[in-house]
Amino acid sequence: MKIDLAKIDNFGRRPKSKTDPATENGVDSVVDETEELARAERAQWGLRQVWTTRLLKAGILAALGAGIVALILVVFGSSPTPSLTDNATKDTAAVDTIGQAKAEDLARQFVVAWLQASRGNEQELDHFVSGKPSLPSAPLFAATDPAVASIDYEQKSRTYAVTVSVSVRAASDANAATVRRYFQVPVVVTEAGVRAAALPAEVAGPSTSIDVKLGYKYRVANHPIATSAHEFLSAMLTGNGEVARYLTPGVSIAPIVPAPYRSVAITDVYSSEDLSAASASAPLPDGDVVRLLVTAAQKVTEVDSVSGQYALTMTSRGGRWEVSAIDATPLYPPAAPRTPSSSTTAQSSTTPSAGAPESASSDSGPVPASSESGQTPALSVPTAGDVPLFSPSGTDPHSSGR
Repeated sequence: MKIDLAKIDNFGRRPKSKTDPATENGVDSVVDETEELARAERAQWGLRQVWTTRLLKAGILAALGAGIVALILVVFGSSPTPSLTDNATKDTAAVDTIGQAKAEDLARQFVVAWLQASRGNEQELDHFVSGKPSLPSAPLFAATDPAVASIDYEQKSRTYAVTVSVSVRAASDANAATVRRYFQVPVVVTEAGVRAAALPAEVAGPSTSIDVKLGYKYRVANHPIATSAHEFLSAMLTGNGEVARYLTPGVSIAPIVPAPYRSVAITDVYSSEDLSAASASAPLPDGDVVRLLVTAAQKVTEVDSVSGQYALTMTSRGGRWEVSAIDATPLYPPAAPRTPSSSTTAQSSTTPSAGAPESASSDSGPVPASSESGQTPALSVPTAGDVPLFSPSGTDPHSSGR
């Protein structure tokens, strides 16, 4: 009996695949790629877990830090950040324009009604104030042109102290002189309405004894700059010429329509700068700025005229002077030591007053204002900031009026 040793060697084993070796290599490659993908996914998952843990730790630390800072602020009493809404509310409460308008309107009506009231028409005052005031048998005064001179507010009582100025004359004489008088009225304004708390109280009007000094030192009435100012004012006030041709490029000033005056004549011009060395043949360089105070006689009829003063800003360009602005306020002098109020003689000054002199001995130079003997100087007044708007001085005898 013959024994097949090859069969014995393969006993219990699966026969070898007769597949092509190339196919076996392809299967092994697919298995390897699958294992690599699995390992990559496990690595990415582990990395995500690490970053998640780190972020959680950072969040916990930030929360702890914020809590510690808040605790420190509470313990040491740090003031909270101011609220913009609260500030806006406070500002609105401080300036109640509607309430102020109501108080002003009632005060004006009340003063006129009270001045013209008489016995028998007490009900007219019941609209404004409580009580039964004593009234004359016939109206004593005729009151016109009421205006609010000043107003103060007392927030706690919600009361406006309104000072009303009014033109008053005797009711029995239509030709009697009219006097401007001042009355103060306390007016309470609430959500329910507005009412006077008391009858009007007569008070003194504001003082007008102060003397305003201006910063125009040099008379330049015969200088070319005065001619430019004259031509501009004539075009603006009389319609004689085009206003635009006298203006600095980019500046817009409209003429007055209809023209209020027949003609304009310049009576005096003062300058902030000394222009004595400058002339038409040798003007200042382009861009130089000079402030002017121009006094003009403005003819209304064939025989009557009215004086007016104009504060102008002039700029040099191309050998001529152009108007850059009509100044809202005139030029004031720089800060200077205040004159003691105990002096008995008015000090001379190179600064013209609001009513500038109409004549002088020389042109383009400082012109001192003369003082009269025995003249009482005005009291010195507080300065506004660093520039004194008003300085002690007597009345300029050369001042021109209307």
